[in-house]
Amino acid sequence: MTITRRDSIRIEAPIGRLRDILLDAAHLPEWNPAFTAVTAEGVVRPGEAIPIRVRGVLKGRLVYDRVDPDVLEMTVTVPGLTERASWALGEADGATTVVHEVHQQGPLAEWLEPSTRDVATLRLSRLRDRAR
Repeated sequence: MTITRRDSIRIEAPIGRLRDILLDAAHLPEWNPAFTAVTAEGVVRPGEAIPIRVRGVLKGRLVYDRVDPDVLEMTVTVPGLTERASWALGEADGATTVVHEVHQQGPLAEWLEPSTRDVATLRLSRLRDRAR
């Protein structure tokens, strides 16, 4: 079973600012509370596994699968859950529309399903707040 969440938001920030935030893996825990630790340094390289800790207890990895000017795709894997997420960015009039889509699979994803119903919306709100 795959659980899919999707939402979009218009953020008053240039596309470059949002890309910088999304590609700054080391600082993801500052605006995404699911991550309690991300062991990353420097520029993200597509395909490279970055060690992470989720909710303080689950060890896993984060991989940026695709890094294009207007689309970022990443995979998070922890025991019992694989999440594939995308961020599509479209800039117009000094603001950026961001579409965030999340696909989660695994027994942990199914167990957490009721608490993840607004995960895409929450992440977009936090990204907006981080860009301010």
